[in-house]
Amino acid sequence: MANRLGGWAGAARQYPLFSRTWFVYRMRSFLAPLGLLALALVFFAAFSRPRAGLPYLIPALCAIWLVVALALFLGRVLAVLVCRQGWTPAREAAGVACALLFGVLVSLSLTPFTRVGPEKLERAMTAREAALAREGMLVNGAVWLLVLSWLGGSADLVAYFRQRRMLRESELLEQVERYKDERNEVEMRLAVLAGQVEPHFLFNTLSGVRAAMLSDPARGVVMIDHLADYLRSTIPQLRADRDRAVVSLGSQLDAAQAYLGIIQARLPRLAFRIDCPDALRAVAIPPLMLISLVENAVKHGIELKMGPALVCVRAERKQGDVLELSVADDGVGFGAATSGSGIGLANIRERLKHLYGGEASLSLRAGDNGGVVASIVLPIRAVPEKDA
Repeated sequence: MANRLGGWAGAARQYPLFSRTWFVYRMRSFLAPLGLLALALVFFAAFSRPRAGLPYLIPALCAIWLVVALALFLGRVLAVLVCRQGWTPAREAAGVACALLFGVLVSLSLTPFTRVGPEKLERAMTAREAALAREGMLVNGAVWLLVLSWLGGSADLVAYFRQRRMLRESELLEQVERYKDERNEVEMRLAVLAGQVEPHFLFNTLSGVRAAMLSDPARGVVMIDHLADYLRSTIPQLRADRDRAVVSLGSQLDAAQAYLGIIQARLPRLAFRIDCPDALRAVAIPPLMLISLVENAVKHGIELKMGPALVCVRAERKQGDVLELSVADDGVGFGAATSGSGIGLANIRERLKHLYGGEASLSLRAGDNGGVVASIVLPIRAVPEKDA
């Protein structure tokens, strides 16, 4: 319907400017105006007076028609050829502008405005006549330049740059929407991974409290007190962290200390130490990772060991603004349960990959005095104000 109502010019607007299809429709839109111009020139020649000037008038009128046709076709043909070269956007734009300008200049050089009738050439002109002739040539030249610039594609050139800008804006909007979709997908995946961790350590903690209450009620009361401290420090995080990508290191250290206090009440042979400079407590880290490493050390290292045990949680600044979080135990060391392929460790690696790419990592190594040292290395960043 749009093509039918708008004609060939309307059909051309449906395609990229200076493309091959655009050129075909655009040239078809010029056929009718060129035909009308030819008829107008024929009528002008037929009714012109005096008749003796026809031998000079007809070539001039034919030259006018050819100049107009050349202005309509030449620059656009060259611009289409430029756009088919696969050049960079900046080079293509410059090439299109030069092609149209070349077409206008070639057409302008063929205009008859510089020609003077033979009768003028046969006799010497006075100074006044020469001045008037030069002024007439300049006026005619200026008029032809304006007409040929319009016919040669100046409006198409403006539309071409406008179309390029709109296409770039459309591409940027598509990229923004794509990045939003990717971010939402990553956030949903992180929320699922965090949701797998939360019940894991909470249920294990409650099971330990239940066992302590059955075997030693007094010790169970102590564990309940520690559990209250633990929940007081972690419940606000469990409510908010699902919507956060990072939290402060200090909040995670407090949760780890409360958790180790519960385990110490259940296993008096356990000792623990948390070392962190005050300046690092405001550093941003992903939530629930540190507590997962602490629980892993207790479950796979300390609980399987006989006799005294020690868990050390440490935060250090390394060279290059890098934070290293380490959880070291002197438990039974590497075994089938500490191969590093468990769900908790796999979740940590997956979350680090999504949040930091190749800038963060999780590693496990044997401790100097036995046991396992789990380390997370990630760049030092401040907690965003909305999450602070």
